[in-house]
Amino acid sequence: MLIKTDCKYYLAYKPCLFHKADKRLCDSCKDYRPVETRILIVKLDALGDVLRTTSILPALTNKYPNAEITWITKKNAFSLLEGNSHIDRILAIEENFLQYLLSEEFDIGICLDADPQSASILSLARVKEKFGFVAGKNGKVIPANPAADTWWEMGVNDDLKKLNRYTYQKHIYQICGLNQEIAKPQVQLAEKSIKFAKKFKEKHRLDTYKQIIGINTGGGTRWQYKKWIFDYYVDLIKIIKKNHPEKGILLFGGPEEIEMNEKIKQLIPDLIIDAGCKNSIKDFAALIKLTDLFFTSDSLGMHISVALDIETIVLVGPTSPWELNVYGKGEIIYNQDMECIACYKSSCDLKVNCMNTLSPEYIYSKMEKYL
Repeated sequence: MLIKTDCKYYLAYKPCLFHKADKRLCDSCKDYRPVETRILIVKLDALGDVLRTTSILPALTNKYPNAEITWITKKNAFSLLEGNSHIDRILAIEENFLQYLLSEEFDIGICLDADPQSASILSLARVKEKFGFVAGKNGKVIPANPAADTWWEMGVNDDLKKLNRYTYQKHIYQICGLNQEIAKPQVQLAEKSIKFAKKFKEKHRLDTYKQIIGINTGGGTRWQYKKWIFDYYVDLIKIIKKNHPEKGILLFGGPEEIEMNEKIKQLIPDLIIDAGCKNSIKDFAALIKLTDLFFTSDSLGMHISVALDIETIVLVGPTSPWELNVYGKGEIIYNQDMECIACYKSSCDLKVNCMNTLSPEYIYSKMEKYL
Protein backbone atom coordinates (compact mmCIF):
# COMPACT_ATOMS: atom_id res chain seq x y z
CA MET A 1 0.00 0.00 0.00
CA LEU A 2 1.36 3.41 -1.00
CA ILE A 3 1.48 5.92 1.85
CA LYS A 4 2.65 9.42 0.98
CA THR A 5 4.31 10.54 4.20
CA ASP A 6 5.34 13.87 2.65
CA CYS A 7 1.70 14.96 2.29
CA LYS A 8 0.53 17.96 4.32
CA TYR A 9 -2.44 15.93 5.56
CA TYR A 10 -0.52 12.79 6.61
CA LEU A 11 -0.91 12.13 10.35
CA ALA A 12 0.40 8.55 10.88
CA TYR A 13 -1.37 7.99 14.20
CA LYS A 14 -4.78 8.16 12.50
CA PRO A 15 -6.25 8.36 8.97
CA CYS A 16 -6.23 11.73 7.26
CA LEU A 17 -9.44 13.74 6.93
CA PHE A 18 -9.98 12.68 3.30
CA HIS A 19 -9.75 8.95 4.06
CA LYS A 20 -12.12 9.50 6.97
CA ALA A 21 -14.57 11.26 4.66
CA ASP A 22 -14.69 8.85 1.71
CA LYS A 23 -12.14 6.04 2.32
CA ARG A 24 -9.84 7.22 -0.47
CA LEU A 25 -6.22 6.00 -0.55
CA CYS A 26 -3.00 7.91 -1.18
CA ASP A 27 -2.41 6.60 -4.70
CA SER A 28 -5.73 8.00 -5.96
CA CYS A 29 -6.10 11.14 -3.81
CA LYS A 30 -6.68 14.34 -5.77
CA ASP A 31 -5.97 16.42 -2.65
CA TYR A 32 -2.40 15.19 -2.22
CA ARG A 33 -0.25 18.18 -1.17
CA PRO A 34 3.45 17.46 -0.76
CA VAL A 35 5.10 19.72 1.80
CA GLU A 36 7.65 21.86 0.00
CA THR A 37 8.84 24.10 2.85
CA ARG A 38 8.93 23.32 6.57
CA ILE A 39 8.77 26.52 8.65
CA LEU A 40 9.45 26.86 12.38
CA ILE A 41 8.25 29.97 14.27
CA VAL A 42 9.35 30.64 17.86
CA LYS A 43 7.29 33.30 19.67
CA LEU A 44 7.00 33.08 23.45
CA ASP A 45 6.50 36.68 24.47
CA ALA A 46 3.40 38.41 25.88
CA LEU A 47 0.02 37.33 24.54
CA GLY A 48 -0.50 40.55 22.60
CA ASP A 49 2.90 40.13 20.95
CA VAL A 50 2.10 36.54 20.00
CA LEU A 51 -1.14 37.65 18.36
CA ARG A 52 0.31 40.61 16.49
CA THR A 53 3.08 38.37 15.13
CA THR A 54 0.48 36.22 13.37
CA SER A 55 0.32 38.98 10.74
CA ILE A 56 3.31 37.29 9.03
CA LEU A 57 1.38 34.07 8.38
CA PRO A 58 -0.50 35.05 5.18
CA ALA A 59 2.71 36.42 3.70
CA LEU A 60 4.68 33.30 4.63
CA THR A 61 2.17 30.92 3.06
CA ASN A 62 2.03 33.14 -0.01
CA LYS A 63 5.83 33.22 -0.38
CA TYR A 64 6.25 29.52 0.42
CA PRO A 65 3.36 27.59 -1.21
CA ASN A 66 2.59 24.21 0.35
CA ALA A 67 4.44 25.19 3.52
CA GLU A 68 4.02 23.32 6.79
CA ILE A 69 4.21 25.69 9.76
CA THR A 70 5.09 24.71 13.33
CA TRP A 71 4.74 27.39 16.03
CA ILE A 72 6.47 27.06 19.41
CA THR A 73 4.96 29.19 22.16
CA LYS A 74 3.82 29.10 25.79
CA LYS A 75 0.78 27.08 26.79
CA ASN A 76 -1.27 30.18 27.68
CA ALA A 77 -1.02 31.39 24.06
CA PHE A 78 -2.50 28.22 22.55
CA SER A 79 -6.02 29.66 22.40
CA LEU A 80 -4.78 32.59 20.32
CA LEU A 81 -3.30 30.26 17.69
CA GLU A 82 -5.72 27.33 17.67
CA GLY A 83 -7.91 27.13 14.59
CA ASN A 84 -5.57 29.27 12.51
CA SER A 85 -5.61 27.74 9.04
CA HIS A 86 -2.01 28.83 8.40
CA ILE A 87 -0.60 26.87 11.37
CA ASP A 88 -0.23 23.10 11.13
CA ARG A 89 1.11 22.38 14.61
CA ILE A 90 1.48 24.26 17.90
CA LEU A 91 4.04 23.14 20.48
CA ALA A 92 4.30 24.41 24.07
CA ILE A 93 7.61 24.93 25.84
CA GLU A 94 6.00 23.65 29.06
CA GLU A 95 5.51 20.29 27.37
CA ASN A 96 7.85 17.88 25.52
CA PHE A 97 8.46 20.10 22.47
CA LEU A 98 12.17 19.23 22.46
CA GLN A 99 11.56 15.68 21.24
CA TYR A 100 10.13 17.16 18.04
CA LEU A 101 12.63 19.99 17.76
CA LEU A 102 15.72 17.81 18.04
CA SER A 103 14.53 15.03 15.74
CA GLU A 104 13.26 17.14 12.83
CA GLU A 105 14.69 19.41 10.16
CA PHE A 106 13.22 22.68 8.91
CA ASP A 107 13.84 24.85 5.87
CA ILE A 108 12.99 28.18 7.51
CA GLY A 109 13.36 29.17 11.19
CA ILE A 110 11.99 32.42 12.62
CA CYS A 111 12.52 33.81 16.12
CA LEU A 112 11.30 37.38 16.62
CA ASP A 113 11.96 37.59 20.38
CA ALA A 114 15.37 38.94 21.33
CA ASP A 115 15.38 37.02 24.60
CA PRO A 116 17.73 34.15 25.56
CA GLN A 117 15.10 31.42 25.89
CA SER A 118 13.48 32.03 22.50
CA ALA A 119 16.80 32.58 20.75
CA SER A 120 18.22 29.39 22.27
CA ILE A 121 15.33 27.36 20.88
CA LEU A 122 16.06 28.57 17.35
CA SER A 123 19.78 27.92 17.90
CA LEU A 124 19.02 24.31 18.84
CA ALA A 125 16.76 23.71 15.86
CA ARG A 126 18.17 22.15 12.71
CA VAL A 127 17.22 24.84 10.20
CA LYS A 128 18.66 25.66 6.79
CA GLU A 129 17.91 29.41 6.95
CA LYS A 130 17.29 31.39 10.14
CA PHE A 131 15.62 34.78 10.54
CA GLY A 132 15.46 36.97 13.63
CA PHE A 133 17.50 36.00 16.67
CA VAL A 134 19.65 33.13 17.92
CA ALA A 135 21.83 32.60 20.99
CA GLY A 136 25.58 32.78 20.62
CA LYS A 137 27.92 30.26 22.24
CA ASN A 138 28.05 32.48 25.32
CA GLY A 139 24.23 32.42 25.59
CA LYS A 140 23.86 36.05 24.52
CA VAL A 141 21.27 36.95 21.90
CA ILE A 142 22.53 38.02 18.48
CA PRO A 143 20.81 38.62 15.13
CA ALA A 144 20.45 35.55 12.94
CA ASN A 145 20.41 37.63 9.75
CA PRO A 146 21.43 41.23 8.88
CA ALA A 147 17.80 42.34 8.49
CA ALA A 148 17.31 41.80 12.24
CA ASP A 149 20.05 44.29 13.18
CA THR A 150 17.75 47.34 13.40
CA TRP A 151 15.23 45.70 15.76
CA TRP A 152 18.11 44.30 17.84
CA GLU A 153 19.77 47.72 18.18
CA MET A 154 16.46 49.37 19.12
CA GLY A 155 16.03 46.81 21.89
CA VAL A 156 19.20 47.95 23.66
CA ASN A 157 19.06 51.67 22.86
CA ASP A 158 16.15 53.78 24.15
CA ASP A 159 17.04 56.70 21.88
CA LEU A 160 16.80 54.56 18.75
CA LYS A 161 13.53 53.08 20.03
CA LYS A 162 12.01 56.55 20.37
CA LEU A 163 13.20 57.57 16.91
CA ASN A 164 11.56 54.56 15.26
CA ARG A 165 8.59 55.32 13.02
CA TYR A 166 8.01 51.86 11.55
CA THR A 167 5.26 49.59 12.84
CA TYR A 168 6.15 46.31 14.52
CA GLN A 169 4.68 44.47 11.57
CA LYS A 170 6.85 46.36 9.09
CA HIS A 171 9.94 45.44 11.10
CA ILE A 172 9.12 41.74 11.29
CA TYR A 173 8.22 41.60 7.59
CA GLN A 174 11.64 43.06 6.81
CA ILE A 175 13.36 40.62 9.18
CA CYS A 176 11.65 37.69 7.46
CA GLY A 177 12.27 39.00 3.94
CA LEU A 178 8.55 39.36 3.20
CA ASN A 179 8.08 42.01 0.52
CA GLN A 180 4.29 41.93 0.51
CA GLU A 181 1.33 43.94 1.73
CA ILE A 182 1.26 43.72 5.52
CA ALA A 183 -1.66 41.65 6.81
CA LYS A 184 -3.65 42.12 10.01
CA PRO A 185 -3.12 39.77 12.96
CA GLN A 186 -4.95 36.47 12.52
CA VAL A 187 -7.40 35.11 15.10
CA GLN A 188 -10.06 32.42 14.78
CA LEU A 189 -13.07 32.56 17.09
CA ALA A 190 -14.05 29.25 18.67
CA GLU A 191 -17.57 27.95 17.98
CA LYS A 192 -18.21 27.43 21.70
CA SER A 193 -17.20 31.03 22.42
CA ILE A 194 -19.36 32.36 19.59
CA LYS A 195 -22.35 30.64 21.24
CA PHE A 196 -21.31 32.10 24.60
CA ALA A 197 -21.24 35.61 23.12
CA LYS A 198 -24.60 35.06 21.43
CA LYS A 199 -26.19 34.17 24.79
CA PHE A 200 -24.57 37.23 26.35
CA LYS A 201 -25.98 39.39 23.57
CA GLU A 202 -29.47 38.00 24.05
CA LYS A 203 -29.32 38.23 27.85
CA HIS A 204 -28.37 41.91 27.78
CA ARG A 205 -30.58 42.74 24.78
CA LEU A 206 -27.71 44.31 22.86
CA ASP A 207 -29.87 44.45 19.73
CA THR A 208 -31.84 47.27 21.34
CA TYR A 209 -28.81 49.58 21.07
CA LYS A 210 -27.90 51.38 17.88
CA GLN A 211 -24.19 50.82 18.48
CA ILE A 212 -22.08 48.86 20.96
CA ILE A 213 -18.96 50.53 22.36
CA GLY A 214 -16.35 48.47 24.19
CA ILE A 215 -14.34 50.15 26.96
CA ASN A 216 -11.33 48.02 27.92
CA THR A 217 -9.51 48.97 31.12
CA GLY A 218 -6.89 46.24 30.66
CA GLY A 219 -3.25 46.94 29.97
CA GLY A 220 -1.19 44.51 32.01
CA THR A 221 1.00 45.31 35.00
CA ARG A 222 4.40 45.83 33.41
CA TRP A 223 3.99 49.59 32.88
CA GLN A 224 2.25 51.82 35.42
CA TYR A 225 0.79 54.24 32.88
CA LYS A 226 -0.08 51.84 30.12
CA LYS A 227 -3.59 52.06 31.56
CA TRP A 228 -5.64 55.23 31.72
CA ILE A 229 -6.85 57.00 34.89
CA PHE A 230 -9.74 55.45 36.86
CA ASP A 231 -11.78 58.66 37.06
CA TYR A 232 -11.23 59.28 33.35
CA TYR A 233 -12.84 55.96 32.41
CA VAL A 234 -15.87 56.89 34.50
CA ASP A 235 -16.10 60.40 33.06
CA LEU A 236 -15.73 59.19 29.47
CA ILE A 237 -18.58 56.72 29.92
CA LYS A 238 -20.75 59.49 31.38
CA ILE A 239 -19.98 61.79 28.44
CA ILE A 240 -20.77 59.10 25.87
CA LYS A 241 -24.09 58.18 27.50
CA LYS A 242 -25.08 61.84 27.96
CA ASN A 243 -24.57 62.59 24.27
CA HIS A 244 -25.58 59.17 22.95
CA PRO A 245 -28.03 57.45 25.31
CA GLU A 246 -28.93 55.04 22.51
CA LYS A 247 -25.43 53.53 22.58
CA GLY A 248 -24.62 50.47 24.65
CA ILE A 249 -21.33 50.32 26.54
CA LEU A 250 -19.60 47.04 27.39
CA LEU A 251 -16.96 47.20 30.13
CA PHE A 252 -14.00 44.87 29.54
CA GLY A 253 -11.00 43.94 31.62
CA GLY A 254 -8.80 41.08 32.75
CA PRO A 255 -7.97 39.52 36.13
CA GLU A 256 -5.84 42.56 37.06
CA GLU A 257 -8.80 44.89 36.49
CA ILE A 258 -11.37 43.13 38.69
CA GLU A 259 -11.14 45.71 41.46
CA MET A 260 -11.15 48.73 39.12
CA ASN A 261 -14.07 47.50 37.07
CA GLU A 262 -16.06 46.65 40.20
CA LYS A 263 -15.66 50.24 41.38
CA ILE A 264 -16.77 51.54 37.98
CA LYS A 265 -19.86 49.31 38.17
CA GLN A 266 -20.66 50.62 41.65
CA LEU A 267 -20.38 54.25 40.53
CA ILE A 268 -22.32 54.02 37.27
CA PRO A 269 -24.24 50.71 37.28
CA ASP A 270 -26.92 51.95 34.88
CA LEU A 271 -24.49 53.21 32.24
CA ILE A 272 -22.51 50.09 31.47
CA ILE A 273 -22.92 46.37 30.83
CA ASP A 274 -20.22 44.31 32.50
CA ALA A 275 -18.46 41.91 30.11
CA GLY A 276 -16.54 40.41 33.05
CA CYS A 277 -12.86 40.12 33.95
CA LYS A 278 -12.55 36.34 34.23
CA ASN A 279 -13.36 35.27 30.68
CA SER A 280 -11.15 32.83 28.82
CA ILE A 281 -9.18 34.39 25.98
CA LYS A 282 -11.52 32.79 23.45
CA ASP A 283 -14.64 34.12 25.22
CA PHE A 284 -12.97 37.53 25.63
CA ALA A 285 -12.38 37.67 21.88
CA ALA A 286 -15.94 36.58 21.08
CA LEU A 287 -17.33 39.34 23.32
CA ILE A 288 -15.10 41.93 21.66
CA LYS A 289 -16.60 40.81 18.35
CA LEU A 290 -19.97 42.11 19.61
CA THR A 291 -18.67 45.69 19.63
CA ASP A 292 -18.73 48.25 16.84
CA LEU A 293 -16.10 50.52 18.41
CA PHE A 294 -13.43 49.43 20.88
CA PHE A 295 -11.54 51.83 23.19
CA THR A 296 -8.44 50.40 24.83
CA SER A 297 -4.84 50.90 25.82
CA ASP A 298 -1.99 49.10 24.06
CA SER A 299 -3.04 45.61 25.15
CA LEU A 300 -4.13 42.14 24.12
CA GLY A 301 -7.64 43.53 23.72
CA MET A 302 -6.34 46.03 21.18
CA HIS A 303 -4.69 43.32 19.06
CA ILE A 304 -7.80 41.14 19.18
CA SER A 305 -10.02 44.06 18.16
CA VAL A 306 -7.74 44.89 15.24
CA ALA A 307 -7.63 41.24 14.17
CA LEU A 308 -11.45 41.17 14.20
CA ASP A 309 -11.59 44.25 11.96
CA ILE A 310 -13.31 46.46 14.55
CA GLU A 311 -12.88 50.23 14.68
CA THR A 312 -10.25 50.54 17.42
CA ILE A 313 -9.17 53.61 19.38
CA VAL A 314 -5.90 53.02 21.21
CA LEU A 315 -4.49 55.08 24.05
CA VAL A 316 -0.68 54.98 24.25
CA GLY A 317 1.80 56.32 26.81
CA PRO A 318 5.04 54.56 27.82
CA THR A 319 5.12 52.24 24.80
CA SER A 320 5.66 53.27 21.19
CA PRO A 321 2.57 54.55 19.34
CA TRP A 322 4.49 54.31 16.07
CA GLU A 323 4.91 50.56 16.35
CA LEU A 324 1.14 50.03 16.53
CA ASN A 325 -1.15 49.58 13.56
CA VAL A 326 -4.96 49.73 13.36
CA TYR A 327 -4.90 49.22 9.57
CA GLY A 328 -6.95 52.29 8.78
CA LYS A 329 -9.81 51.39 11.14
CA GLY A 330 -9.57 53.68 14.15
CA GLU A 331 -6.93 55.90 15.72
CA ILE A 332 -3.83 55.71 17.88
CA ILE A 333 -3.91 58.52 20.45
CA TYR A 334 -0.99 59.85 22.48
CA ASN A 335 0.15 63.21 23.85
CA GLN A 336 2.24 64.57 20.99
CA ASP A 337 3.57 67.41 23.17
CA MET A 338 5.33 65.11 25.64
CA GLU A 339 8.93 64.30 24.75
CA CYS A 340 8.94 61.28 27.05
CA ILE A 341 6.41 59.28 25.01
CA ALA A 342 7.72 55.75 24.42
CA CYS A 343 9.96 55.98 27.50
CA TYR A 344 9.30 52.29 28.30
CA LYS A 345 9.66 53.07 32.02
CA SER A 346 7.78 50.72 34.33
CA SER A 347 6.82 53.56 36.68
CA CYS A 348 6.68 57.35 36.57
CA ASP A 349 6.64 60.02 39.27
CA LEU A 350 5.81 62.98 37.02
CA LYS A 351 2.74 64.89 38.19
CA VAL A 352 1.99 65.77 34.57
CA ASN A 353 2.33 62.55 32.61
CA CYS A 354 1.35 60.84 29.36
CA MET A 355 -1.99 59.58 30.70
CA ASN A 356 -3.39 62.32 32.93
CA THR A 357 -2.91 64.88 30.15
CA LEU A 358 -5.33 62.96 27.90
CA SER A 359 -8.67 64.14 29.26
CA PRO A 360 -12.01 62.32 28.83
CA GLU A 361 -13.26 65.33 26.84
CA TYR A 362 -10.32 65.07 24.45
CA ILE A 363 -10.78 61.33 23.99
CA TYR A 364 -14.48 61.80 23.36
CA SER A 365 -13.69 64.38 20.68
CA LYS A 366 -11.58 61.73 18.96
CA MET A 367 -14.27 59.09 19.32
CA GLU A 368 -17.13 61.27 18.15
CA LYS A 369 -16.71 60.69 14.43
CA TYR A 370 -17.05 56.92 14.97
CA LEU A 371 -20.29 57.26 16.95
